[in-house]
Amino acid sequence: MTRAHHRPRRLVVVAGTGTEVGKTWVAAALIDGLRGHNVTVAARKPAQSFAPEDRRTDAHVLASATGDVAERVCPRHRWYPTPMAPPMAADALGRDPIRLQDLLDEISASWPGRAPDVGIVELAGGVRSPLAHDGDGRDLIARLEPDLVVLVADAGLGTINSLRQSTDDLAGHATLVLLNRHDPFDELHVRNRAWLSEHDGIEAAVDVASVSDLLVSVLPAFCTGCGRSAAECPGGCRSELDPPRHCPRCGRRLVVTIVPTGVSARCRDHGPLGSEERLVDRG
Repeated sequence: MTRAHHRPRRLVVVAGTGTEVGKTWVAAALIDGLRGHNVTVAARKPAQSFAPEDRRTDAHVLASATGDVAERVCPRHRWYPTPMAPPMAADALGRDPIRLQDLLDEISASWPGRAPDVGIVELAGGVRSPLAHDGDGRDLIARLEPDLVVLVADAGLGTINSLRQSTDDLAGHATLVLLNRHDPFDELHVRNRAWLSEHDGIEAAVDVASVSDLLVSVLPAFCTGCGRSAAECPGGCRSELDPPRHCPRCGRRLVVTIVPTGVSARCRDHGPLGSEERLVDRG
Protein backbone atom coordinates (compact mmCIF):
# COMPACT_ATOMS: atom_id res chain seq x y z
CA MET A 1 0.00 0.00 0.00
CA THR A 2 1.36 3.41 -0.96
CA ARG A 3 1.82 5.75 1.97
CA ALA A 4 -0.09 9.04 1.66
CA HIS A 5 1.89 12.25 2.00
CA HIS A 6 0.31 15.46 3.16
CA ARG A 7 1.31 19.07 2.63
CA PRO A 8 2.36 20.76 5.88
CA ARG A 9 -0.25 22.89 7.61
CA ARG A 10 1.96 25.90 6.99
CA LEU A 11 4.55 25.86 4.21
CA VAL A 12 7.47 28.29 4.56
CA VAL A 13 10.15 28.96 1.98
CA VAL A 14 13.48 30.31 3.22
CA ALA A 15 15.00 32.29 0.36
CA GLY A 16 17.89 34.72 0.17
CA THR A 17 18.94 37.86 -1.64
CA GLY A 18 22.06 35.96 -2.68
CA THR A 19 24.46 33.26 -1.60
CA GLU A 20 26.28 33.28 1.75
CA VAL A 21 23.63 35.38 3.51
CA GLY A 22 23.00 32.68 6.12
CA LYS A 23 19.83 30.98 4.83
CA THR A 24 20.72 27.58 6.26
CA TRP A 25 21.63 29.01 9.66
CA VAL A 26 18.36 30.96 9.72
CA ALA A 27 16.34 27.90 8.67
CA ALA A 28 17.96 25.76 11.38
CA ALA A 29 17.42 28.44 14.05
CA LEU A 30 13.80 28.81 12.93
CA ILE A 31 13.32 25.06 13.28
CA ASP A 32 14.83 25.12 16.78
CA GLY A 33 12.48 27.93 17.78
CA LEU A 34 9.41 26.15 16.44
CA ARG A 35 10.30 22.84 18.05
CA GLY A 36 10.74 24.72 21.33
CA HIS A 37 7.01 25.50 21.05
CA ASN A 38 6.13 21.80 20.49
CA VAL A 39 5.56 22.49 16.80
CA THR A 40 6.32 19.61 14.43
CA VAL A 41 8.64 20.64 11.61
CA ALA A 42 10.01 19.00 8.46
CA ALA A 43 12.68 20.61 6.27
CA ARG A 44 13.50 20.09 2.62
CA LYS A 45 16.30 21.28 0.33
CA PRO A 46 15.31 20.62 -3.32
CA ALA A 47 18.92 20.46 -4.53
CA GLN A 48 22.28 21.36 -3.08
CA SER A 49 25.73 22.01 -4.48
CA PHE A 50 28.85 22.22 -2.37
CA ALA A 51 32.63 21.94 -2.43
CA PRO A 52 33.82 18.32 -2.73
CA GLU A 53 35.76 18.59 0.53
CA ASP A 54 32.69 19.69 2.52
CA ARG A 55 31.71 16.94 4.94
CA ARG A 56 28.71 18.77 6.40
CA THR A 57 26.24 20.02 3.81
CA ASP A 58 23.14 22.19 4.18
CA ALA A 59 21.07 19.00 4.25
CA HIS A 60 23.08 17.76 7.24
CA VAL A 61 22.47 21.02 9.11
CA LEU A 62 18.72 20.95 8.47
CA ALA A 63 18.51 17.24 9.30
CA SER A 64 20.27 17.84 12.60
CA ALA A 65 17.77 20.58 13.46
CA THR A 66 14.69 18.49 12.64
CA GLY A 67 15.97 15.12 13.85
CA ASP A 68 15.67 13.72 10.33
CA VAL A 69 18.28 12.23 8.00
CA ALA A 70 20.12 14.28 5.39
CA GLU A 71 19.01 12.05 2.53
CA ARG A 72 15.37 12.79 3.32
CA VAL A 73 15.96 16.52 3.57
CA CYS A 74 17.60 16.46 0.13
CA PRO A 75 17.48 13.29 -2.03
CA ARG A 76 20.95 11.88 -2.57
CA HIS A 77 20.72 12.23 -6.35
CA ARG A 78 20.28 16.00 -5.83
CA TRP A 79 23.66 16.36 -4.14
CA TYR A 80 26.13 18.04 -6.48
CA PRO A 81 29.71 18.23 -5.14
CA THR A 82 30.69 21.24 -7.24
CA PRO A 83 30.28 24.84 -5.95
CA MET A 84 28.02 26.12 -8.73
CA ALA A 85 24.28 26.61 -9.13
CA PRO A 86 22.71 23.11 -9.13
CA PRO A 87 21.93 22.89 -12.87
CA MET A 88 25.41 24.15 -13.75
CA ALA A 89 26.92 21.68 -11.30
CA ALA A 90 24.88 18.89 -12.89
CA ASP A 91 26.25 19.81 -16.30
CA ALA A 92 29.83 20.00 -15.00
CA LEU A 93 29.48 16.56 -13.40
CA GLY A 94 27.87 14.99 -16.46
CA ARG A 95 24.62 14.35 -14.57
CA ASP A 96 21.08 14.40 -15.94
CA PRO A 97 19.38 17.79 -16.40
CA ILE A 98 17.33 19.05 -13.46
CA ARG A 99 13.66 19.71 -14.22
CA LEU A 100 11.54 21.96 -12.04
CA GLN A 101 8.59 19.56 -12.05
CA ASP A 102 10.82 16.76 -10.80
CA LEU A 103 11.94 18.90 -7.86
CA LEU A 104 8.32 19.73 -7.06
CA ASP A 105 7.27 16.09 -7.25
CA GLU A 106 10.14 15.02 -5.00
CA ILE A 107 9.27 17.63 -2.38
CA SER A 108 5.58 16.73 -2.44
CA ALA A 109 6.22 12.99 -2.15
CA SER A 110 8.71 13.39 0.69
CA TRP A 111 6.50 14.98 3.35
CA PRO A 112 5.66 12.68 6.30
CA GLY A 113 2.46 10.68 6.28
CA ARG A 114 1.17 12.82 9.15
CA ALA A 115 1.27 16.44 7.99
CA PRO A 116 3.80 18.44 10.05
CA ASP A 117 2.69 21.75 11.50
CA VAL A 118 5.35 23.58 9.48
CA GLY A 119 7.28 22.55 6.41
CA ILE A 120 10.39 24.55 5.56
CA VAL A 121 11.88 24.53 2.07
CA GLU A 122 15.27 26.17 1.80
CA LEU A 123 16.35 27.35 -1.64
CA ALA A 124 19.87 27.50 -3.05
CA GLY A 125 21.47 30.89 -3.77
CA GLY A 126 19.29 33.94 -4.38
CA VAL A 127 15.68 34.22 -5.46
CA ARG A 128 16.65 34.31 -9.15
CA SER A 129 19.47 31.78 -8.91
CA PRO A 130 18.99 28.78 -11.23
CA LEU A 131 17.58 25.73 -9.41
CA ALA A 132 16.77 23.70 -12.50
CA HIS A 133 17.53 23.87 -16.19
CA ASP A 134 14.03 25.24 -16.73
CA GLY A 135 13.48 27.37 -13.63
CA ASP A 136 14.91 29.40 -10.77
CA GLY A 137 13.99 30.07 -7.15
CA ARG A 138 11.17 32.43 -8.08
CA ASP A 139 9.64 29.79 -10.34
CA LEU A 140 9.78 27.14 -7.63
CA ILE A 141 8.18 29.49 -5.10
CA ALA A 142 5.35 30.26 -7.52
CA ARG A 143 4.67 26.55 -7.97
CA LEU A 144 4.94 25.69 -4.27
CA GLU A 145 2.47 28.44 -3.25
CA PRO A 146 3.91 28.79 0.26
CA ASP A 147 2.08 30.47 3.10
CA LEU A 148 5.14 32.60 3.82
CA VAL A 149 8.52 33.40 2.29
CA VAL A 150 11.24 34.33 4.77
CA LEU A 151 13.66 36.43 2.74
CA VAL A 152 17.11 36.47 4.32
CA ALA A 153 19.44 39.39 3.59
CA ASP A 154 22.74 40.54 4.99
CA ALA A 155 22.32 43.59 7.21
CA GLY A 156 25.31 45.47 5.76
CA LEU A 157 26.41 47.23 2.61
CA GLY A 158 24.32 46.60 -0.51
CA THR A 159 21.31 45.15 1.25
CA ILE A 160 18.81 47.82 0.15
CA ASN A 161 19.52 47.25 -3.53
CA SER A 162 19.42 43.47 -3.25
CA LEU A 163 16.24 43.55 -1.14
CA ARG A 164 14.44 45.80 -3.58
CA GLN A 165 15.24 43.42 -6.43
CA SER A 166 14.25 40.32 -4.48
CA THR A 167 11.02 41.73 -3.06
CA ASP A 168 10.00 42.80 -6.57
CA ASP A 169 10.58 39.21 -7.68
CA LEU A 170 8.41 37.98 -4.79
CA ALA A 171 5.50 40.35 -5.42
CA GLY A 172 2.26 38.51 -4.71
CA HIS A 173 3.77 36.28 -2.02
CA ALA A 174 3.50 36.95 1.70
CA THR A 175 7.11 37.83 2.50
CA LEU A 176 8.91 38.55 5.75
CA VAL A 177 12.36 40.13 5.48
CA LEU A 178 15.01 39.09 7.98
CA LEU A 179 18.22 41.10 8.24
CA ASN A 180 20.70 38.44 9.27
CA ARG A 181 23.75 39.24 11.39
CA HIS A 182 22.18 42.57 12.37
CA ASP A 183 24.28 44.47 14.91
CA PRO A 184 22.33 47.14 16.83
CA PHE A 185 25.62 48.95 17.48
CA ASP A 186 26.58 49.11 13.80
CA GLU A 187 25.43 52.45 12.38
CA LEU A 188 25.08 51.12 8.82
CA HIS A 189 22.93 48.20 9.97
CA VAL A 190 20.67 50.53 11.96
CA ARG A 191 20.37 53.03 9.10
CA ASN A 192 19.66 50.28 6.56
CA ARG A 193 16.78 48.98 8.64
CA ALA A 194 15.37 52.47 9.20
CA TRP A 195 15.65 53.29 5.48
CA LEU A 196 13.79 50.14 4.50
CA SER A 197 11.01 51.06 6.91
CA GLU A 198 10.73 54.72 5.96
CA HIS A 199 11.25 54.49 2.20
CA ASP A 200 10.14 50.97 1.23
CA GLY A 201 7.57 50.13 3.91
CA ILE A 202 9.55 47.02 4.85
CA GLU A 203 9.53 46.29 8.59
CA ALA A 204 12.46 43.93 8.67
CA ALA A 205 12.95 41.44 11.47
CA VAL A 206 16.42 41.16 12.98
CA ASP A 207 16.12 38.00 15.07
CA VAL A 208 14.87 34.53 14.22
CA ALA A 209 12.95 34.16 17.49
CA SER A 210 10.45 36.82 16.40
CA VAL A 211 9.87 34.95 13.14
CA SER A 212 9.26 31.61 14.88
CA ASP A 213 6.91 33.31 17.36
CA LEU A 214 4.96 34.80 14.46
CA LEU A 215 4.62 31.40 12.81
CA VAL A 216 3.42 29.82 16.04
CA SER A 217 0.79 32.55 16.41
CA VAL A 218 -0.75 31.84 13.00
CA LEU A 219 -0.85 28.05 13.25
CA PRO A 220 -4.33 26.51 13.28
CA ALA A 221 -5.82 25.94 16.73
CA PHE A 222 -8.23 23.16 17.69
CA CYS A 223 -10.81 22.76 20.41
CA THR A 224 -9.51 20.55 23.23
CA GLY A 225 -13.04 19.30 23.85
CA CYS A 226 -14.22 18.14 20.43
CA GLY A 227 -11.13 18.37 18.25
CA ARG A 228 -12.73 20.62 15.65
CA SER A 229 -10.99 23.68 14.29
CA ALA A 230 -11.30 26.56 16.75
CA ALA A 231 -12.88 28.61 13.97
CA GLU A 232 -15.60 25.97 13.47
CA CYS A 233 -16.29 24.99 17.09
CA PRO A 234 -19.23 26.83 18.73
CA GLY A 235 -17.63 26.39 22.16
CA GLY A 236 -18.84 24.76 25.36
CA CYS A 237 -17.44 21.35 24.41
CA ARG A 238 -15.99 20.74 27.86
CA SER A 239 -16.32 22.33 31.24
CA GLU A 240 -13.41 23.99 32.96
CA LEU A 241 -12.95 20.95 35.22
CA ASP A 242 -12.99 18.36 32.43
CA PRO A 243 -9.63 17.13 31.15
CA PRO A 244 -8.69 17.96 27.55
CA ARG A 245 -9.50 15.23 25.05
CA HIS A 246 -7.95 16.61 21.86
CA CYS A 247 -4.65 18.25 20.99
CA PRO A 248 -4.89 22.04 20.54
CA ARG A 249 -2.21 21.85 17.83
CA CYS A 250 -3.65 19.14 15.56
CA GLY A 251 -7.05 18.10 16.96
CA ARG A 252 -6.06 14.45 17.36
CA ARG A 253 -7.26 12.40 20.32
CA LEU A 254 -5.01 12.68 23.37
CA VAL A 255 -3.80 10.00 25.74
CA VAL A 256 -5.12 11.29 29.07
CA THR A 257 -3.86 9.93 32.39
CA ILE A 258 -4.97 10.87 35.89
CA VAL A 259 -1.91 11.44 38.08
CA PRO A 260 -1.65 12.50 41.75
CA THR A 261 -0.85 16.07 40.75
CA GLY A 262 -3.70 16.40 38.26
CA VAL A 263 -4.13 15.33 34.64
CA SER A 264 -1.42 14.35 32.18
CA ALA A 265 -2.34 14.69 28.50
CA ARG A 266 -0.08 13.64 25.65
CA CYS A 267 -0.38 13.94 21.89
CA ARG A 268 1.31 11.30 19.75
CA ASP A 269 2.91 13.99 17.57
CA HIS A 270 3.19 17.01 19.87
CA GLY A 271 4.08 15.37 23.15
CA PRO A 272 2.71 16.39 26.57
CA LEU A 273 0.49 19.44 26.78
CA GLY A 274 1.76 22.38 28.77
CA SER A 275 -0.25 23.68 31.72
CA GLU A 276 -1.60 26.62 29.70
CA GLU A 277 -2.78 24.27 26.93
CA ARG A 278 -4.50 21.97 29.43
CA LEU A 279 -6.41 24.85 30.97
CA VAL A 280 -7.52 26.77 27.89
CA ASP A 281 -10.56 25.59 25.97
CA ARG A 282 -9.71 26.59 22.39
CA GLY A 283 -13.37 26.27 21.47
